Parts: sequence; C-alpha cells; structure tokens
Amino acid sequence: LQFRRGKEDVYPLLWEAIQRPEVIAEEPVRTDLMKYFGYFVTESSGHASEYVPYFRKTAQMVNEELAPRFTDPVNHWFDFARTGGYLRHCLHRLEQFQSEYDEIVAGAFPTARGHEYGSYIIEAMETNKPVVIAGNVPNTGLITNLPNGCCVEVPCLVNASGIQPTVIGDLPPQLAALNRTNINVQSLIVEAALTGDADAVYHAVMLDPLTAAVCTLPQIHDMVTEMLNAQEQWLPQF
Repeated sequence: LQFRRGKEDVYPLLWEAIQRPEVIAEEPVRTDLMKYFGYFVTESSGHASEYVPYFRKTAQMVNEELAPRFTDPVNHWFDFARTGGYLRHCLHRLEQFQSEYDEIVAGAFPTARGHEYGSYIIEAMETNKPVVIAGNVPNTGLITNLPNGCCVEVPCLVNASGIQPTVIGDLPPQLAALNRTNINVQSLIVEAALTGDADAVYHAVMLDPLTAAVCTLPQIHDMVTEMLNAQEQWLPQF
C-alpha cells in the first residue's frame, strides 16, 4: 500500500501527524490502529472502534478510557464515542429532516455541489469526463487475499465505459486478517437476508469481533433472540 503526492511518499508525514496531540484528540482510534498495525485506517475513529475488539470491551472502558480520549470538540456530534451516541445523533437528525425537506422544496436550501461521489459518477458516465474515485465494488480478484464477492474499496476510474476498478493485489497480511473478521460477519448476514435462515443471524453476531469481546455465547444467543422478537414486524422471514 502506498500514499503518494505526485512522486513523493507522504506516509512519513502521516507517521509524524499521528504523534501530534491535536490529531490524537480528534482521531484516537485511528492513530492507535496505525501505530499497532502499521497502516493508516480510512474509517473514522468512532466507527472504527465498533469494528474491532480492542476499545469497547466494557461500559467502564468506553466511558473512562475511550470517550475521554476524544477531546476535540468536533467529536461532540456522536457524544465522543459513548455507547448510543450515533443513535442519539440520528434521532435528533430525524427531527430536522422535515424542515430541511420543506426548505429544499421551497428552493431556500443551499444547492452548492458537495463532495459526495454520486453526481460526479453520473457526470463522468454521461459526458465521458473521467473522474477517479475510491469506490466500493465487488471483489473480483482486485484484492487477492480477500474473498471474491465481498465488497472492497479500491481506486476506480469512471467514464462513459462505466466504473473500472483497479487491481490492488495482496493487502499486508495483518490488514487482510483484520478485514476478514468483518467479512465473515457480512457473508453470514447476506446469507440470512437471502434465505431467511435465522441460524445465520445468530452465527453472524457470534462472530462479530466486538460482540465476542463483550458477550458470552449464551448472552449473544439471548440478545439476538430478543432483537429478532423486537424487530419481528420488519423481519418476518425470521
């Protein structure tokens, strides 16, 4: 894996950056993962803490060790990685959606083009004005030490011929292993969704790295049963 600006290798700048207190204050999980696994993680610290078993083992660990490390005020929107912080943010945003929708319909909402890829992909495909994006695509031998069919993020050229992903080859083995722990969960969840096999739901959650770091197998089984019962209206296939 390389990170370059022109011909310059800028990975040394990343290594310098993750030593700075203000960077650690905003991204404590990403800086830890880079320090111990050797490569920069593109996922934000809040979400990254949910995908690995190292940061959220107990409520005490979250509240007394993890959350206090998110000292930059920019992290207030998800309550500094406290459990349920992102859910509380989403519920708050739901209250704002109707007024924002009314503003958009009335033409009062700003319409400046943002940085989301959607409009750039459409423009490239319709006008043949090429753009390179980091795209989520099926793995068709693009990353050779991850399973075919899983979703991978790789550089993609987009033009009138469509989306053309770049072959990467092997990831460093420790990164491939870290990714596979989540791919295992995703594969079982897809199987459950397509077949209605409730056992696959239980197995997926049992294999989730964070869940396994917190709960015993009987606790996971009881939790999934409770969840499926609570969501029965929306998940009738189970």
